[in-house]
Amino acid sequence: MVSRIPSVVGAMTALVVGVLAAPAGASTGGARVPATSGGTGGAEYGQPVTPPRDPRPVATSLRVRPGSVTEGRSLPRITFRIDQKGVRSVRARIVLWPGRSGGTLLRLDLGRVRTARTTTVKWPKGTRLRAGSYTVRLHATGPGGGTLLRRAKASGRATLRVRPKPRPKRPTSPQPAPAAPTPPATPPSAPPATQSGVFPVQGPWSFGGDGATFGAARSGHSHEGQDIVADLGVPVVAPLPGTIRHVKYQKNGAGWYVVQDADDGRSFFFAHCRAQTVVVTPGERVSAGGRLCDVGATGAASGPHLHFEIWTGGWRVDKNSKPIDPLPQLRAWAG
Repeated sequence: MVSRIPSVVGAMTALVVGVLAAPAGASTGGARVPATSGGTGGAEYGQPVTPPRDPRPVATSLRVRPGSVTEGRSLPRITFRIDQKGVRSVRARIVLWPGRSGGTLLRLDLGRVRTARTTTVKWPKGTRLRAGSYTVRLHATGPGGGTLLRRAKASGRATLRVRPKPRPKRPTSPQPAPAAPTPPATPPSAPPATQSGVFPVQGPWSFGGDGATFGAARSGHSHEGQDIVADLGVPVVAPLPGTIRHVKYQKNGAGWYVVQDADDGRSFFFAHCRAQTVVVTPGERVSAGGRLCDVGATGAASGPHLHFEIWTGGWRVDKNSKPIDPLPQLRAWAG
């Protein structure tokens, strides 16, 4: 029995050495260290984990300030921000869509812009916006082809109004210096009463009371002549030679009247002539004492009388025409 012990010991030693010398790939149990490449799924051992990126960029803000500008003047400032998780830049552009009130379509290609930061649009040199209303829209495309996501609170849209440029004012020609005011023309002075001439009423007469004189108050005006009271039908004659200027009728005023331009430059006015007694016509020449009409009460008259006026500068010709008190002349003619 003693002689068999070394054999057993040797056999066991050989078995242990064989086991230790076998290659690791022959093992059929226990956990294996995963290979560094060639895996078919999951995160590789020892590599950092990359967070997944959003499939679409998102419009975070779009502002147009000011929202109203004038055509041909300064352009508005446009700023925007685009976010896309896991993406550093996207391609972007701004489009200005004209509304119904006019304008011109304009596209601004901005190229690649950084995400997660505010970008200010740089207008191309020479850009001009025509008058009208615009919708300003932000567009973007991410690396994977995803287009801009618009949310209710940040839709990537804004409005802009371009007012028409004001019309240039027409140059005004220099106004000439105002001329020195022309002094008002002095109406011709009344010629002095003359003894020559004929009293206009050929029959018994009187000058009446204070209300019959020149300057007496009337409703809305002053009396511009002298009333000579006489019987109905007494002849009225021309005091001086001259030309008949007017023969007319005024229902609520002078009634039938005659105007004579005397040869000495004065004009005589005869009013309230009796109807159908005027015997002269405009343009007719008359001599001193020539019959004109008869004393009457036509128009606004309370009784038969002759209303007689003397005018310088013509009878109601212009602002230089002026009535004068006829009483001194009538007294001279009466003698």
